[in-house]
Amino acid sequence: MKTIIILCNLGGPQNMAEIKPFLLDLLGDPNVIRLPFFLKPFQKFLANRIVAKRLPFSQKLYKEIGGKSPLVQITQIQANLLKQKTNLPTFIFMSCGQPNEKELKQQLQNLTFDRAIILPLYPQYSTTTTKTSFERLNQFFKNNFEQTKLTFINNFAQHPKFVSAWTERIEQKLKYLQDPLLLFSAHGIPQSYIDSGDPYYEQVKASVEAIMQNFPNYKYKLSFQSKFGPSKWLEPATDKLIEALEPNSQVLIIPISFVSDHVETIHEIGIEFKKIAQSKQIRLERTAGLNASGLFIDCLADLVLQENE
Repeated sequence: MKTIIILCNLGGPQNMAEIKPFLLDLLGDPNVIRLPFFLKPFQKFLANRIVAKRLPFSQKLYKEIGGKSPLVQITQIQANLLKQKTNLPTFIFMSCGQPNEKELKQQLQNLTFDRAIILPLYPQYSTTTTKTSFERLNQFFKNNFEQTKLTFINNFAQHPKFVSAWTERIEQKLKYLQDPLLLFSAHGIPQSYIDSGDPYYEQVKASVEAIMQNFPNYKYKLSFQSKFGPSKWLEPATDKLIEALEPNSQVLIIPISFVSDHVETIHEIGIEFKKIAQSKQIRLERTAGLNASGLFIDCLADLVLQENE
């Protein structure tokens, strides 16, 4: 079969003008913001209201990291490296912003293929992220390339090379720290989503436990960041946990649910959490995202080639 790969991620604004449409896509996603049945017709209206209030704050964050997110650019680099590893045509798709279905159709319309492997860059499955990619790409191929056989890769939370890639990142930082707390910070989601069956929390824990087998002499904790809205989210919150650490301690933050650096690693961890730590006389460092890590690209290649045998 002639196979192609679609790498999926959430996306990010590539300039200041894209911030508003990016946020509208994000908050208009019914898998991200779950509304009661009777409010579903107002999803876009409510998204517009929320974005109108948050836009100046979001613009400030992106301005402080250079006016854009590097996530789309990093994903394209990952796709290029994966193509080299697998010798399979590889394309990227973002749930929010661009490139979306329109750009993907333009890239595929003159290409001959009969199978697509859908690989979301979310190590742990969540209905708030992976599900949206699966739903939209399933509909996309049904509408445009209906004879294509689709293969969906659900997660890679415990893949040995994913574990090795994070182990390498952590070891690179441990050279410069003395007995730090290893703080695995994952993106939070509402507790109610977990209670209704979302496997994200258990898969994040499994990732952390697999990595920590390589660091048996270190203390570690799992926490959650990026809370939004008034509902109860997964706990403990990363910022609250940092505030509770003893002065003069050291902490290394590992963004376990993110494979690419973006606003939540560069700004939230690298600027906001670092300020909290400094105010408490705590040394805080963070690992880089996996980004173009050779071990991580090997992980992605293994996932694809296993499905393409």
